[in-house]
Amino acid sequence: MSIGEGSSTLRDVGEDWVLAYIQRRLGAPYSPLLDKGDDATAFRYSGVLVISTDMLVEDTDIPPGMSWEQAGRKAIVSVVSDLAAKGAEPLYMLTSLGLKSSMLIREFEELWQGMENACREYGASIVGGDTNQCDSVVISVAGVGRADNGLIPRSGARPGDILATTGVFGETAAGLHALLNNIQENYGLVESVLNPRARLREGRELARSGVVSSCIDSSDGLARSLIQLANASGVGFEIDSIPISEAAERYAADNGLDPLNLALYGGEEYELVFTVRQDGIDMLNRRLTAIGARLIILGRVVDNAGVIRAYYGGKWHDVRAGGWEHFKH
Repeated sequence: MSIGEGSSTLRDVGEDWVLAYIQRRLGAPYSPLLDKGDDATAFRYSGVLVISTDMLVEDTDIPPGMSWEQAGRKAIVSVVSDLAAKGAEPLYMLTSLGLKSSMLIREFEELWQGMENACREYGASIVGGDTNQCDSVVISVAGVGRADNGLIPRSGARPGDILATTGVFGETAAGLHALLNNIQENYGLVESVLNPRARLREGRELARSGVVSSCIDSSDGLARSLIQLANASGVGFEIDSIPISEAAERYAADNGLDPLNLALYGGEEYELVFTVRQDGIDMLNRRLTAIGARLIILGRVVDNAGVIRAYYGGKWHDVRAGGWEHFKH
């Protein structure tokens, strides 16, 4: 039996094999100054660098039905999404892996393949990282991107700006509910959980437009993202409509769930939620349409700091804290 097949585990080959495997597959920086396998990576750069990091933990972030390849991809996508929310393009990824000694070699290779595939999809290279032994698999990714087209903060929203987003909500919450409860009639919603997509093209256009005043990604849930965006800018939001996925609404009706809760508190949609100057909304809509993307208007920015109200089902709802928050689950 060759290594990487059957029942061989990382315990059978040890860290040296893992490191050698990774080093063989590492991408190279545009201007490498240190060899692969050195203690660090180095490159020359002139411009605005954006750095973000995220962590995926087996026990809390890998649902039933998600393969190791999909988990590896998700770990990269979550960082790309954070960079996209700032208008940055990913360049390099540093991956620190906490791995179980009982993990099968083929599972590790699938995990790495997923990370590689995601980097290829979004134009980044894995250039280094670290490995360690853990009781539960941990994938920590640090991403380095460039913001040559402008940088979008969380804190720039002003009263009178338009509040908008790049997509609909509720699909991942419904899909996760289906996975956890083994519900087969799920209208394909589990795909949004297993293969999430970062809105990188959209983030580039938001930055290039020059009319976007603030932005955040919705990975922690729409409600939580709205609250963080409002608090950073010292403003409030009035939301005329919540764009709920039709499939999520059908699933909610079938399974006795509240579609508004699915949309507000699900999380991990990786949509961009942003504010736009009123005089720039038409131009930005044209730019996003030209790349096959969407601009969905949610409402407006108001000067009532921290107050977020959403109209749904014929009445107004106060949007309160919710979504994923670590250490409360």
